[in-house]
Amino acid sequence: MDTVKVRVQDNATVVTIPKLFNVKPGTEYRFAKGKYGTLILTPTKKVPATIEELFKDWHGQYQVPDDLKQWQNVKPAGEELW
Repeated sequence: MDTVKVRVQDNATVVTIPKLFNVKPGTEYRFAKGKYGTLILTPTKKVPATIEELFKDWHGQYQVPDDLKQWQNVKPAGEELW
């Protein structure tokens, strides 16, 4: 196990994460303080702010699943909002 030293940088206390943990720069974490001073880091799943951000890495084409294709041409039968 590697040891690291806590340091102060501007208005924050910083602990470096060794490269051997393969943490990507920019990864966001929630943190909690556990028993005996243990720090627990849990990756967060960032919610995209825009539709463009949501689909920025997607380069495919949308395909309707087979079980939903029959619904493409169905007309409303009652008072559905269509």
